[in-house]
Amino acid sequence: MSLNVRNLVPAVFLSLLAPLAQAQSGDCWQQHRATVYEWTCAGQSLPAEGQDFALSIVVVDSPKALMVIDSGATAAVGESAAAAIRSKFGTKPVWVLNTQPKPEHVLGNVGFRAAFASTLAPGENFSSRIVAGKRTADLMRERCPTCIDSFSERMGSDSVKGTESLVPGRILRTKTGHLGLLHNDWVPWKFRFYNDLETEEALVLRNQELKLWWVGSAVQNRDIPDLYDGNVVERINFLGRLKARMAADDTVLTSFGVLGRDWIERNLNYFVRVQQAVLYGLEDGVSEVELIEQISAQIGEFKNIVYVQTDPNVNAKALETHQLNIQRIFRQTEPFAF
Repeated sequence: MSLNVRNLVPAVFLSLLAPLAQAQSGDCWQQHRATVYEWTCAGQSLPAEGQDFALSIVVVDSPKALMVIDSGATAAVGESAAAAIRSKFGTKPVWVLNTQPKPEHVLGNVGFRAAFASTLAPGENFSSRIVAGKRTADLMRERCPTCIDSFSERMGSDSVKGTESLVPGRILRTKTGHLGLLHNDWVPWKFRFYNDLETEEALVLRNQELKLWWVGSAVQNRDIPDLYDGNVVERINFLGRLKARMAADDTVLTSFGVLGRDWIERNLNYFVRVQQAVLYGLEDGVSEVELIEQISAQIGEFKNIVYVQTDPNVNAKALETHQLNIQRIFRQTEPFAF
């Protein structure tokens, strides 16, 4: 059984995943288009304490090169993914896209270095095959090794052995564009950077020919989605635009696998309702502490309680996320209240 983060969600929700995702040879692979694959076994290289960081890694195959979207939370995850990719796709050169600066998306970079060293041109450094926006690269450089130390405290030193921050050497400097900049096989892949969507910088991809989107962790398969370090207005606007622009046969790939239109709707409704509740409280002069208590007590009104009631651990985690979201939204909304 795959230990991907999606397995934290009960079986009743798995039926919501897009039917186009079919299991491939080996338990770790799912295929979403003729050239688009998802590797789901990051959890096998992480301890129990790190399963929240077992995110999907997407691979785009093309005749002459491979595109890997995010690389995992540790060197061990990256090494496992790289070995699986080499086994499945051979010795094509690889480009790794770091779509945001959160460590669980980028610390696996170093695990790809040795596996694909033979595909480099003479004198080329592997960091030139790692691609990100400038803000993402700058934040990776600034935050680690502190982020590795934090993972070590949470998951144990053995789990982060060999992990280092391999900062992208190839920078996408425009807000929008296409990935033909990296390889001419990828001209149909359009990119757009969003600031403060879920973190300081997030890369979103769309291939209209394939009817496929990549949105990272901006859409989550959780009753209480996490705002993370994003701005609630940016998140609401993005989810609203995504909902409006999605065609009926479009597929949305996320860090948690394929998620259907219903999850976009549920994420959007959650953030809209919490922001409204915070705004009404601010207008009534309710303090931050009181408002967190009031809205937290009403958590059942903000989510579908199908499984949260049956699992005390999930329930506690959902409540903690909900309270943090309220606090962040309060502080973001307070300057605009009458």
